[in-house]
Amino acid sequence: MTCEAGARMLDTNSTFDTGKRLRPDHQEFADGLRLATIAVIAAVLSATVVIGAGRVLLPRPDPIAEAQAQLVRTASR
Repeated sequence: MTCEAGARMLDTNSTFDTGKRLRPDHQEFADGLRLATIAVIAAVLSATVVIGAGRVLLPRPDPIAEAQAQLVRTASR
């Protein structure tokens, strides 16, 4: 294999090894950042599903009743 892509071999983490490895403390930071990103994406997707399900399943208020709001007179003292 003489092409450049053939020179890059997969390591045990299933990522391309370009010969540049992170130091252990930087690798730990990168792993934490990756997990935080996954957590944020999971939270956004969960919230989207819950809000969507709530809008579908819960009854909507009557729009005519909202338009007929009652005003009450009060006296200033």
